[in-house]
Amino acid sequence: MQAKVNTLCLAKRKPKWLTLRFIELTSTESVFYSPAHNLKGSSALIVIYKNGLTSKTMQYIASQSTYPATVFLNQNEITKRHCKIRWFNQASEIKRCGHGTLAAANFLIDHLGYCPEVFTSMSNERFTIRVKKQRAQLSLKSIEPKKSKLAKGELKSVFSVAIKAAYSTGDKNGYTVVLFNEEFNKKLDKEFNEELENNSDEKQNLKNLHVNFKALCALHKNAVIALSIKNKDKKNAIAHFRYFAPQFGVNEDSATGSAVSVIAPLLFRLHGLNKAMLVQQSNSGALLNYEFNNAKVVIY
Repeated sequence: MQAKVNTLCLAKRKPKWLTLRFIELTSTESVFYSPAHNLKGSSALIVIYKNGLTSKTMQYIASQSTYPATVFLNQNEITKRHCKIRWFNQASEIKRCGHGTLAAANFLIDHLGYCPEVFTSMSNERFTIRVKKQRAQLSLKSIEPKKSKLAKGELKSVFSVAIKAAYSTGDKNGYTVVLFNEEFNKKLDKEFNEELENNSDEKQNLKNLHVNFKALCALHKNAVIALSIKNKDKKNAIAHFRYFAPQFGVNEDSATGSAVSVIAPLLFRLHGLNKAMLVQQSNSGALLNYEFNNAKVVIY
């Protein structure tokens, strides 16, 4: 999930009728959860609205929500092949949100028996939906990150350990993926094994990574993905990641579908992997599966 830097100024209170008069339906939907792995995933508030709902009012509604994302869909478009979509967190509008899009698609499938084939964001990015066994799969164009010494230097003081390499997309509303030195991975593996001996739940090693959010916000413009490859076997590939974006109003996101559009091409370039199981090691935890082919990533 990635939000624009600019935020909207809202009045502290609005008459209730100003929001309710435009709302047709609201509901919630969860995605990327796995009870078998004790991963809760993330949820979104879905708002179906009538014509006339302004951006300011959308932001006000989202500011009152406790969900990581509030998704807005126009009731006149949800039964068509193409539908505009907007996402907000409590502070600002989100530029791209994979978990919110999947949540909206699954909600429409469950309640209408249909969802649009394509959701289009405010920046005209296409979020294509495939339906398999009555569940939505999200198809995104991949975003190729490039190795960046500048990003590595900027992030030096952000993390508690040394960075092995950093890979970045654009420097405006972009992403940076950081990999760590092998010594750090071994240290985390040791801590992980000790935790397994002392705890019944499977705590994972990236949870031990410490992040200076104040420094990250001041030094770097991109959202940052911390990535650790646990199994490079093509049949059983597993990677762990965390997602940090204090610059966009979210210190750490709980389940980030849009990040896979950057992770997938990097794992293919480094290890030849075109699919893997991704475990997002936020407090709630999330399980994301994907397939990468022909510069497109299918997330489910």
